[in-house]
Amino acid sequence: AKRVDTPGTMAALRAAVRAISVVPLPRPRVTAATSARVLPRVRRLGAVHKWAPGGHRGFCVTARQALSADTTHGALAENTDPHSFEGARALAKLAMLVYWNAGQPGFWDPGWDGDGLDMKTPLGFEPLIARDPLLLRKEVFGLLAPKEPALWLCPGDGVGDLVPNFLTPEDAARRLGVAKSRHASGRTNTNSTGYQGPRDTTEYRGVSRAAVVRLEKPNWIVVCFRGTTPSPMRGLLREGQVNSMAGQETWQEAPGVMQDARVHRGYAAAYRSVLADVESAVVDWAVSSARDDAAAAPKIVIAGHSLGGALAVLCATRLAHDVDIAAVIRSRAKRTDNTSREDDGHDLKNQETHASKQTEVVNCVTFGQPRVGDGCFKKGVDEGSDSFLRYTRIVRGGDLFARVPTSGVWLPSGNGDRFRLEYAHAGSMVWTNAADGANVVSQNKGEETPSGFNWDWRMANPAGVARDHAGYAYFFEDAETKSQWPSR
Repeated sequence: AKRVDTPGTMAALRAAVRAISVVPLPRPRVTAATSARVLPRVRRLGAVHKWAPGGHRGFCVTARQALSADTTHGALAENTDPHSFEGARALAKLAMLVYWNAGQPGFWDPGWDGDGLDMKTPLGFEPLIARDPLLLRKEVFGLLAPKEPALWLCPGDGVGDLVPNFLTPEDAARRLGVAKSRHASGRTNTNSTGYQGPRDTTEYRGVSRAAVVRLEKPNWIVVCFRGTTPSPMRGLLREGQVNSMAGQETWQEAPGVMQDARVHRGYAAAYRSVLADVESAVVDWAVSSARDDAAAAPKIVIAGHSLGGALAVLCATRLAHDVDIAAVIRSRAKRTDNTSREDDGHDLKNQETHASKQTEVVNCVTFGQPRVGDGCFKKGVDEGSDSFLRYTRIVRGGDLFARVPTSGVWLPSGNGDRFRLEYAHAGSMVWTNAADGANVVSQNKGEETPSGFNWDWRMANPAGVARDHAGYAYFFEDAETKSQWPSR
């Protein structure tokens, strides 16, 4: 091609160069990863520099990346309800996004287009989630705006350990106590701004992947658990063993309202491996936010897809009864009550309304989530946690994985020396593309399961099951689904 350097062309190029030279380039943030394999690898590539102004690490971004970055992010309102159509839609996209490696430098920076991130999916089903993962990432940050780098828990890339490294209940409790004590002492430093990550990044050798992120818009603290990948190159051996441990055990970490609850052995063991890191991070961010009297209290939101949804329920149930979070809620309720007395002239009805709004502690929204526990667990969630936990399961069409495991018999050696096991779903449910022809069917907690849910003929079609199970990122685009979404 013949090159033509017209005066107009050269002037435009010079103007573009001057614009780039004076506009600060977006610096992708580095996550506070607890996988020891993330940051050292980046350092070998020479990408990580010292802490940049603004409180996060930065590395060089090309002019093309800077010009293509989308600066519009966090479109949801600050007080968005996680269970609303818009809130659930954003959480569904986030739950599906974390199937990719969310521990990469810059992954959580909403001001960066992500060009250069490794979004390859060897032997995985991620192409069923999104054909263009960078576009999905852009959509997520178009709705949600991270306030600071996320904590990304990852046992490592590749095949991993052939035998999962499960913690004992005693080890998990000890780690949680140590983590909370360390964070409590760290909060005396007025320069502390939320969770700073565990001190020893070599500690984490679990089986679960999870992100803990503080959002600016909406005003949420989010824990998002990743589900099972079918790729043997990225964790299938670990996660497959978790799913196969379908016998039950008495849940050692259960809150007092469900001391005799029995839950899936694999799910309990998998959550135990991240319990200390996740819960201490949430508590630390919640307590740190409470220091600002002028700021509204952030909602605590736990989400996950498939296996990640099962772990989300265990996490949300424990956090709903966490004494440190309860103390934060009580302190804010007291300040709210004092304000209401001044504003409402000691109006008792208004005071009760203010107080009732402070009882909600944790929100849990899951997608394609399997059953987790028995009838005692269900009762503890629906009745024993009623004032502290809002929990919604979202099921798409004939998603088989939202209907398993089922009650029946199991080998006593893997079922707490019992033959029988019982599984029951807890919480409320929103079933989209329901079998009876309606687009959306909702079930409140305690109500009967909708007709046809457990005997949906579409569960016999493997291709349809795969499509429904992997399609949560985009089924919310249907206008009819939005119009029929239940208000809670």
